[in-house]
Amino acid sequence: MSFRTYLIVMTLATVAAWLSWLVVLVSIDPARAGQVGFIFFYLTLATALVGSLSIGGAGVRIWLKRDIPVSRHVAKSFRHGLLLTCLLVGALLMLGFGLFRWWTITLLVCFVTLMETAFLTLQRNKRY
Repeated sequence: MSFRTYLIVMTLATVAAWLSWLVVLVSIDPARAGQVGFIFFYLTLATALVGSLSIGGAGVRIWLKRDIPVSRHVAKSFRHGLLLTCLLVGALLMLGFGLFRWWTITLLVCFVTLMETAFLTLQRNKRY
């Protein structure tokens, strides 16, 4: 798949995810929908954030470092978008459940940092 095709597909999917999130935000009453409404809210928000952060991250990486192949930029920006989305949605979930404390956020940031470190370690081991 070429970068142009990836960008078109990812942009269309991200726009669809943001529109879905807006539909959920406007049309679902959280008091009546119960847990299904909250699941749709967080799922569509997470999908939209992953797409937006991946596209934005890839664009910035390609613009800053033109000597590295585009496929590496795309893979890295998708991974970082996914991890950052986990951090943001995790913080929102903690806030919703009343668990948003300095130490829970610190644990979440440490978990995301360990995940990135594991990816970097596995990537480094593949080269050798």
